[in-house]
Amino acid sequence: MGESADPGLLRQWWHQRDDYQWRIDFLRSRGLLTPLRYVIAGIGAVMGILAAINVVVPPAADGALFRIGWAVTAVGSLAWAVRWMLLRWPSARESAVLVIYVDVIMTLSTVLFGDANLAMSGIPILLCAGGYVVFFHGPRLHLVHIGWCLLSVGAIAVWLAASMPEHGLQVAVSRAVIALLVTVCILPALQFGFWLLQDSSMQSLTDPLTELTNRRGLTVSMKRLDARVDGDTDLCAFLIDVDGFKVVNDTHGHAVGDEVLIRTARRIRDSVRSDAVVVRWGGEEFLVVDRIPAAQAAGVAERIRTAVSAPARPVVTASIGLATCTRPGSDLAEVITAADVAMYRAKARGGDRVAIAADLC
Repeated sequence: MGESADPGLLRQWWHQRDDYQWRIDFLRSRGLLTPLRYVIAGIGAVMGILAAINVVVPPAADGALFRIGWAVTAVGSLAWAVRWMLLRWPSARESAVLVIYVDVIMTLSTVLFGDANLAMSGIPILLCAGGYVVFFHGPRLHLVHIGWCLLSVGAIAVWLAASMPEHGLQVAVSRAVIALLVTVCILPALQFGFWLLQDSSMQSLTDPLTELTNRRGLTVSMKRLDARVDGDTDLCAFLIDVDGFKVVNDTHGHAVGDEVLIRTARRIRDSVRSDAVVVRWGGEEFLVVDRIPAAQAAGVAERIRTAVSAPARPVVTASIGLATCTRPGSDLAEVITAADVAMYRAKARGGDRVAIAADLC
């Protein structure tokens, strides 16, 4: 018997969180975000130029209404191009609005030929917007795009059937099915497969217990952090060890120990900037790496220490080693090693304290 899709996996895909920002950071860390923005702007510019030409020399149907339609398409497409060329990458909400906007512009450009056959032939241009949704957005926005495709293809099919006195319905249905196979059926399968690959990739870089970055993911996360650096900042590393964690495990059991690690991870994450890299370094050790002014680092370390030791059952404290480096192109491994040495010095002094390494540079 053939294997069937896991319905639980499909539900998980449908309810997935929006990883829009993760995908942008992934492309930015590899230097691909700006070139992609220019490619998207280029597509809009080409559509705008072609539409402008059609204002002067209509490709099929002519008349004031058609020329006005081509003018609207030209202005809309060129505005799209200028937006992508000159402005920053859009937020998730802005991106969704832009997808709907370009769906309308692309559909309008097919209808303006004034011929149902030509309109049906041009409707696969909606693949451009669909491909963007597949990569950057989740299934919900894709459902909106699919709904628009169904509405557009259905309306053009009715138009095609009415315009052909002989075999119109048969031709309209067959051409509509082909158009929908291209615009509706293929892309959801591709999106699901892409989500599976992305999810597997993210899991390999994430600690399954705390959902923090693991050691393997540190390099990738640092590329994203470096891409977001704005202004004068220094490389700061905080090595955090939960004091007496073995006693917690021995006294309360490993299940409670896991709860302590999850709680500690959450408190550390809430104590630092959203851009900071927070890593489960191993066992009961955590690492935070950030690029902030060195003068602020001691305050951040104390905030982490206070958060970890806040009342809870069981109460735990943390020994924190802090190391900073102000040298451009500083060595991350060197800074982490210095923070590790400082952390052991904090433990040797009784724990529940911050020890600061000597300046590295």
